[in-house]
Amino acid sequence: SRWNISALVGYLSSFVARGRWAQVARMSTQGGTALMLPGTPSRTEVEQVRPLVAEESKDETWDCDITTSSSLFFQMTMSVTLGIFIYEGTAYNLMFLSRVLPAVGKADYIPFFFLLFNTIWAMALIAYVRAYATQPGKVPLSWHEFVKDVGPALPVVPSTARWAPGKATYCRKCSIPRPERAHHCNVSGFCVLRMDHYCPWINNCVGLGNYKFFLQLVMYGSICAFIGILTSLPEFFLVLGKIFGLDSDMWQANLQITDMIAFVMFEGLAIFLSALLVPMLFTHIPLACNNTTAIEANYTNIENPYHLGSRLANLEQVFGTFGPDWFFPVKPFEPKGDGVSFPRWDEPLGFDDRPIDEEMLQGEQLWRVRYQVRNARPNPQEQEFDPLRTLTHWFTGFDEEPISPGHNANMGCGMN
Repeated sequence: SRWNISALVGYLSSFVARGRWAQVARMSTQGGTALMLPGTPSRTEVEQVRPLVAEESKDETWDCDITTSSSLFFQMTMSVTLGIFIYEGTAYNLMFLSRVLPAVGKADYIPFFFLLFNTIWAMALIAYVRAYATQPGKVPLSWHEFVKDVGPALPVVPSTARWAPGKATYCRKCSIPRPERAHHCNVSGFCVLRMDHYCPWINNCVGLGNYKFFLQLVMYGSICAFIGILTSLPEFFLVLGKIFGLDSDMWQANLQITDMIAFVMFEGLAIFLSALLVPMLFTHIPLACNNTTAIEANYTNIENPYHLGSRLANLEQVFGTFGPDWFFPVKPFEPKGDGVSFPRWDEPLGFDDRPIDEEMLQGEQLWRVRYQVRNARPNPQEQEFDPLRTLTHWFTGFDEEPISPGHNANMGCGMN
């Protein structure tokens, strides 16, 4: 009818205005690939989507999805947390070690407590700065070029709260396919490789690039808080008694009321930090040992495909090959993987039907195997016209059979 035609024209005009009609037209011309408009959910999870190529400028012009007030809140939260860390270190050294311990006759403990506390405190503080300042892991430009090169041969599925190993997912906000295990961070405004969560305490998203520093921050921060509490707990009760007028024979010198209040504040903040960090510690250490993220912990459709059989192998995906760098807030000396593709317990076979050797296959070659990129067969309509071949088929009544999916295994990597 006239009204239906008008509605169709208006709908098509909106696509032209957004500059995406050319992409949709290319999608519709691909044989054997289901058409899926940007922003439209698919009916089945395995439906193949034509990858859309990201503009080169998108890597530098991400827009944040949060308001100015939310951004100020995250900055304030980070400032308060960093201030607490700095205060704890300062109060422990200037109040507890320098004044409280000598006042109760325990000056001999100062060197040992100084080395023990400050070593862990420095590790936690450096890990905090690295977790805040390190890029969580943007999708690299090489991935966009890879998507452009392979075209519709790349399996792309809609983004859902389910495991999708070896499948690229389509980000509706960025309008591009992204690697497996990547998710869009609404606060940062871009897709993050192996995204875990957004942490307001460091005002940064936690992903592939800074997950190691985040774990070290939680571990060293918890240990530092426990050391501060345990080494100063007897003196804490003595100071409280002195504030409330209860004298003790252990005092060998008097303390000013400001020193005692500052020390009590130190103890209270140490208890607060331990209450904040310990639950995070017991949450993220098991996740890392199972090679999963806080987002993936909610997936229940299949077993974790990225569990590599041992805790050591799973932790190496975060910390790199086991070595002394595990215990320091530095980048892994020998990192495992690139964040675009990940090893799995059911790893697909390589081009020679042998297990994948990451030392031999790297970059796009490894991506083609793990994402099971299909070898696209030529479109019969685009083949060169051969009159003799056409006459032969007309006389004999014979026509070539289409290539069966089983032949894919001989041409490259097989589809599971």
